[in-house]
Amino acid sequence: MSGSEGSDGRPVDERPDWRAPVLAGAAWAGVWAGTAGMPVIAGGAAALALLVGGFGWWRRRWLVAGAGLVLLLAVAIGGARGWAKGAGPVGEWADQGAVVSIEARLGGGHLSDGGRGGPVWIVDAELVRAEGRGVTWTSGATVRLTASGDIVRAWSTVPAGATVVTVVRLGPAEPQEPMSAWARARASPTVLAPPGPVDAGVTRVRAGLRAAVAGLPPEPAALVPALVVGDTEGMSDSLRAQFRTTGLTHLTAVSGANLTLLLAAILWAVARAGVVGWWRRGVAVAGVVAFVLLCRAEPSVLRAAAMGLVGLAALGWGGTRQGLRLLSWAVIALLLADPWLGRSTGFVLSVCASGGIIVWASRWARVLAAWMPEWLAEAVTVPVAAQLATQPIVTAISGQVSLVGLLANLAAAPLVGPGTVLGFLAAGLSVVSPPLATAVGWLAGGFAQALCWVAAAGSALPGASVSWPASPVALGVLALTCVALLAGMPLLWRRPWLVVLLALAMVAVLFRPAAAPGWPPSAWQVVSCDVGQGDATMIAVGPGQAIVVDTGPEPPAVDRCLDQLGITDVPWLILSHLHADHIGGIAGVLSGRRVDNLLVSGVTEPASGWREVLALTAGVPRTVASPGMVVGAGPVQVAVLAIRPFTSGGVTGADSADANDSSQVLRVTSGNLRILLAGDVEEAGQGNAVATVSDLTAQVMLVPHHGSAHQAPAFLAATRASVALVSVGANNDYGHPAARTITTVASTGAQVYRTDLNGSIAVARIGDRLEVTTQRSG
Repeated sequence: MSGSEGSDGRPVDERPDWRAPVLAGAAWAGVWAGTAGMPVIAGGAAALALLVGGFGWWRRRWLVAGAGLVLLLAVAIGGARGWAKGAGPVGEWADQGAVVSIEARLGGGHLSDGGRGGPVWIVDAELVRAEGRGVTWTSGATVRLTASGDIVRAWSTVPAGATVVTVVRLGPAEPQEPMSAWARARASPTVLAPPGPVDAGVTRVRAGLRAAVAGLPPEPAALVPALVVGDTEGMSDSLRAQFRTTGLTHLTAVSGANLTLLLAAILWAVARAGVVGWWRRGVAVAGVVAFVLLCRAEPSVLRAAAMGLVGLAALGWGGTRQGLRLLSWAVIALLLADPWLGRSTGFVLSVCASGGIIVWASRWARVLAAWMPEWLAEAVTVPVAAQLATQPIVTAISGQVSLVGLLANLAAAPLVGPGTVLGFLAAGLSVVSPPLATAVGWLAGGFAQALCWVAAAGSALPGASVSWPASPVALGVLALTCVALLAGMPLLWRRPWLVVLLALAMVAVLFRPAAAPGWPPSAWQVVSCDVGQGDATMIAVGPGQAIVVDTGPEPPAVDRCLDQLGITDVPWLILSHLHADHIGGIAGVLSGRRVDNLLVSGVTEPASGWREVLALTAGVPRTVASPGMVVGAGPVQVAVLAIRPFTSGGVTGADSADANDSSQVLRVTSGNLRILLAGDVEEAGQGNAVATVSDLTAQVMLVPHHGSAHQAPAFLAATRASVALVSVGANNDYGHPAARTITTVASTGAQVYRTDLNGSIAVARIGDRLEVTTQRSG
């Protein structure tokens, strides 16, 4: 028998047992089909389950029969949960866009800076009662509530677990989404009942942690709560971007791999203190319970706890064989408890990361321990195994391979455990001794500062990431490469000189800018850059020159896109309106480039956005747009077709719909190609354009407002576009693009391309034919 000794000295079996993973795969397929919202898919999956189960029973293949039974059960549970979320009048009110009064119990919310352009508070709420259209409904349905504008502060100060009453406008959720409806708050909440003692205690501890690190520099002060409880509200956009580029974002999320690192650090500490056996395991369980409570016991937290325990068990107690069993049964239990996890990208990543840790990390650590301390070997191998196991999925989502990610994770690995453990200790001490909590919090801040330095240094490298096509063939090549690396790692770990040589070679590669093969195309005329949840459109003027319309939410993304396009001179920087997802990347456009002119709409709301524009573009000649104005450079002309007059209607702040509707509606003419760009105009702004502009036609249209549900079909049809571009962030908080918007656009005859699926998108007109090139296949 192939095996080794676990942490308790007992032999562990290293041979994989694939029976339980087969059942887990059946459960996953079943819940995915059951929550698809399409009876034909659920029915087909149920029929397949009966066929497979019957065949297994007939041939006495009990694993096959069991897989069929699990598949059928998962389809039934997923379908029943999908039906239940639409039961009652809430779904009907949402379809009608009804304004209703609700009483609801709030979960843990968070601020988002993207999408609608200013701080937006997002929180899941369990309905206690809803009143609308003359009906009162007692319900346990879940809605995803958003609050913006002047009422953000009032909502963000309500503690998790409180019961509130307010007025909301309901909107429909997609069939694949777990909540019954979206709810947009129209008023501040009135608190009916405070949170219970557990929620109140957790809120106090989280606040104590923030207070303990408040005296640190801004970046480590924001990162410590993110490491400990996933509280990323204090992290700046630039810090978030640096962590994303270097593949360290998982450290600020509630993830199984991160919890494994935390528990490994705790167990190392208690082992040094002489704690052994079941007492040691009890400390680990207590750590998980504290983790779940501090992170508010939400579904993603429970998922992370399960994955973390599985990873820890495999690292120390069960080996590969037992670890795969534990992982598989955890997956089955979680999917049956929450079928929508089967559609969660985070869940896929968590399972793959945990699987990588189970199968490879402990084996590699034993090899490395021959020439480095055991604790350091585990700290190194866990993140490397997790990254290689998840890289094909990350690339399928992002269209990038983080070249710096491996080195960044290696550099970060020894810092994460101590920083997180000290952060947890500071959180606990904040209840009994705030001064002592501050002292420990500052120690945690030292490790957090080092992590910030790693992220900043890595993201600054020209070759930090490379675009990679997300086509089946390209992803297959990447997956095979990762498998080869996983298989060959023991040979590498045994040779210290080879590790050093490979690290130096990777560093050399990082100092050269990287771009995907075939990108950008040589004859591009317009590019919609993949900048996440925002807009950034480039219009080619000449060699090294482009007009830039909007800049996306963060500087690094637009800077990278411009670098790949070879742009060093921007004759015109045009801002459709002042929401953060359209102006947040201005610094990235200015980085190492000359900007000759600035065109703005003349609307100065939100005021924070206007102040940012003035500060960043000081010295750049500024022009205020008006309908009928034409600006240009070289062969390109930009015509301002319409700007709806801005009136706040009594609502001020970043999320006023009027700020969206006052976006500039532009038509760009580049040779024989016409492109329509309309910022975030919604129904009113689109209606104004239809009423005041006689000709809205263009070959290419950027679908307004990231494809949100707020569209005027007459406007979309009036463009007569052959190609429709949707600039949108993957898995964004706003449900963009809305399925019905994509359907409406497609019904006009336009071919739809999305940056979340296709990466950056280039369009050129060659004769009478439009040629579309994407960084990756959707």
